[in-house]
Amino acid sequence: MKTLSKTELAVMEGRTLFTNKIKQANRDTMGKSELLIKKSTNVKLGKKVTKGKWKGFPIFTLTLEERATCPRSCAHFGDCYGNNMMYAFRYAAGPELEAMLETELAELQRKHPKGFLVRLHILGDFYSVSYVAKWAKWLSMFPALHVYGYTANQPNATDKTERAIGQALLSLSDNCSDRWALRFSGNFDRATMTANSYDDERAVAAVDAKQAFLCPTQISKATGKYAAKGEETLVPDCGACGLCWTAQKPVVFITH
Repeated sequence: MKTLSKTELAVMEGRTLFTNKIKQANRDTMGKSELLIKKSTNVKLGKKVTKGKWKGFPIFTLTLEERATCPRSCAHFGDCYGNNMMYAFRYAAGPELEAMLETELAELQRKHPKGFLVRLHILGDFYSVSYVAKWAKWLSMFPALHVYGYTANQPNATDKTERAIGQALLSLSDNCSDRWALRFSGNFDRATMTANSYDDERAVAAVDAKQAFLCPTQISKATGKYAAKGEETLVPDCGACGLCWTAQKPVVFITH
């Protein structure tokens, strides 16, 4: 009988490879000054928005446990880039997480009343309809809050739980598009606000037909330049780009 690899076990059990990096959202497992919503130190993301309508907003991130919060239909459920993030802490989903998030968002509203941007989710995904509803509530409570990110939950999914989450996210996007920029990953049914992988021939065809765009930051980091309107310009990070929260066209990422 074949022995399953660590990755195969993690996929089968729907959890991260690095269970020692899971933290509960409470002070028994978190450091005294540790936060769930962290200032971005990610080189690709950048620390601040430097272009466009959200210029000047500091960027923050939230990381949940991959697979445990993700729909199994995700094209990268098995080869999630979290498999290579052995040092990242993941926060467990649930009421404790949501209560602490609300407290932290209130503090961010106080510190950054002109606006701040939260990237959801570095790892993980929206895990319930009630969790989506919490983000809708927080957008109402905290006018400085702006959000962008990606989800593998599809509004037309076969699985009813995933479909309910996807439809709740779509409704939130339709009703709060000025501050909520969420893209549906692996979705080729929608013409707008999706994110796909360049290793899919449909994504390649869309880029070739100028119906989608390749991530400018990835191009800049791979080639040292990005061709925009005939000019070679460098796009060092997401904060200097902003297309994921300003453009409607699908974005296509080089798989990483």
